[in-house]
Amino acid sequence: MGLRSIAASVAVLASTVLAACTSADFPQAASVPLGPDMTIRSLVQGATVCFQVTAALPSARWVSIGLAASSRMVNTPVSNAAVMEISATATPTVKLYEIRGYSASGVVLQSDQSSISVVQAAVANGVATFTFQRSLTSATAFDVALAENAPTNILWAHGTRAFPSYHDAAGVARIVLSATTGPAQVLSALPSAVTTYTTLIVAGAFVTMVLLGLVATHTGEWRSLNQKTLCAPPMSNNLLAGLTQSAADTKCGELAVVAVYVATLVLVALSVKSQFTNATAMGALSLITGHLALVDLMLLLLPVARGKHWELVFGISHERILKFHRALGRSCVVYSTVHLVINATAGGVSSRQPYGTQQVVPLYGFVSFVAFASMGLLALEPVRRRWYELFYYYHRIAAVVGIVFAMLHSRTVVYAMIFPVAIYGLSGLFRLRAFCNSFDATIDVHGTNTVTLVLPSTAQTKRWAATMNPCAFFWVCVPSVSATEWHPFSAIVTPDQDSIGFCMKAPSKGSFVDGVFQAATKALYQDASTLRVRVGGPYGKPAVDVAAYDHVVLVAGGIGVTPMLSLLNQHRDKLDPTRHAQLELHWVVRHPDELLSADRLMFPLPAHVRVHLYATAATDAGSILSSTGETVHFGPGKPVLDELINRERFLGKKACVLACGPPGLVADAQRHARAVDVDFHKEVFLF
Repeated sequence: MGLRSIAASVAVLASTVLAACTSADFPQAASVPLGPDMTIRSLVQGATVCFQVTAALPSARWVSIGLAASSRMVNTPVSNAAVMEISATATPTVKLYEIRGYSASGVVLQSDQSSISVVQAAVANGVATFTFQRSLTSATAFDVALAENAPTNILWAHGTRAFPSYHDAAGVARIVLSATTGPAQVLSALPSAVTTYTTLIVAGAFVTMVLLGLVATHTGEWRSLNQKTLCAPPMSNNLLAGLTQSAADTKCGELAVVAVYVATLVLVALSVKSQFTNATAMGALSLITGHLALVDLMLLLLPVARGKHWELVFGISHERILKFHRALGRSCVVYSTVHLVINATAGGVSSRQPYGTQQVVPLYGFVSFVAFASMGLLALEPVRRRWYELFYYYHRIAAVVGIVFAMLHSRTVVYAMIFPVAIYGLSGLFRLRAFCNSFDATIDVHGTNTVTLVLPSTAQTKRWAATMNPCAFFWVCVPSVSATEWHPFSAIVTPDQDSIGFCMKAPSKGSFVDGVFQAATKALYQDASTLRVRVGGPYGKPAVDVAAYDHVVLVAGGIGVTPMLSLLNQHRDKLDPTRHAQLELHWVVRHPDELLSADRLMFPLPAHVRVHLYATAATDAGSILSSTGETVHFGPGKPVLDELINRERFLGKKACVLACGPPGLVADAQRHARAVDVDFHKEVFLF
């Protein structure tokens, strides 16, 4: 072939390649808006199509469009995008990049750039434009086949940092490619979100937990699951003592709930992995940890939704399942931390633009994480004990911030949190009744740190005394001390069963109870005998039904006697006489005068109860006189639990042990009860 023939062939080929972009009709083709400041024009000519992108974005460092098979940025098989990179010191360039993932590392320069012919790329007066032409067919494996009069997904994005970087804005348009210059056909974009099933899986798991709870609580042969624990308490305070004690406090029924929870995590992880098949290893880990955190967040509010519903379903009250609230909170923070680190490394967390197939907003997720993580720090045991009020009110505020921003972070969270927020909200409405339960409580002080409050006898207080569960507690507010602080205290039914009272001991100076003690002392000094109080409750239910046992042993230390006194007073005339139930109370204090701390709520003692009192500071047995004129005898030292809790004493009887007081005493009683296989209950106030 001669040189003239070769030149002619090249000219024909060039005219074919650039036919669409050089057509006189192209400038007349309709422009389609891609965003507030970005448009696209297209025209089909024969086997080619020309695109022109215009972006009025003075600060943009890059502008891109991608032709994709779906509305998602990342597709399978991998597709490409034409990216115009803008620099103040260099001529703009337009290149093809493979979009393999949502992070910068997933955007790879395409080795074969022959798919497109760049006609023009320029920036003038803050307006960037670039024009390129490509064939309708796929020239490489990363090209999407196009067709005249067929809809095409146009993915667009732009950013203000050097490419590759996280976009400042992005979206998708669905237009029909045409060879005419008439009005453009713009169709609704296909949904880009991937359907996930985390909410449904968690809902199914919760229903399963409820069904298991109902069976264990209301079916006779299964009730033992609510009594049997995994192991005995630790014998010594070693490195594993905390873990062992947690296992000792975990009932077999609770273990079944934990097993359902673990199965839920596994199912959610597998579901997420199967739904996002094209995700990289780190991308999949980010998605999985995000959804595992959502599992915990959905369940997190339920244990703190106070009410009788937990007693009905699981046979226990909400304060006994607070341990699950703490565990869920900690694991939620752990999953969220992993999720955050991966995403911060991949693309940052400061953007307010929707990101990925789920259109999550990174910045809102980061704010939610900060709220929950800071809550976790203040919830640590030493911090919570030392600054309870700070913990409590920060918890309330930060929880709202965390949940709201989690919902703003992802639409999936919005749907997932409807039920938990509704349950918690309804329980909160019922708790508002506490502000209406206001009484002038009769006060009495003992020693330098103990105060007694007795509510007046009214129809309400009589009803509480007659119907509340043994060992019940109320949230108490004393407005003259603090109008905002509410603290839980065991309620004691009065000996005449006409009302209830509270015996409080201040753990330290400056505490809430110390404030109540000082206010009561001041009132008595001024010849006033009452303090205004508000109460909310009753809450709480023991793990054992006292009336169902032949022999009940109550072990108490210090102020831990309060729930035991209520039980004795409430059941003075109610125990089934045909069962000949035997109750005995063993109460140990440091000094003998502490035995009168709850004088007016304790004496006279019920005739059918065996009471053994101990004072560790006493060297000999002695006695003191109660306000009712009753002589109260006590012995030195502590009760010998081997003599109180053994098989011989309970032979042929159904027995149980209840304990409240110092951790060492309670653990010892728990250990002895397990050794002789009798049911055990301990009071829990780990708020």
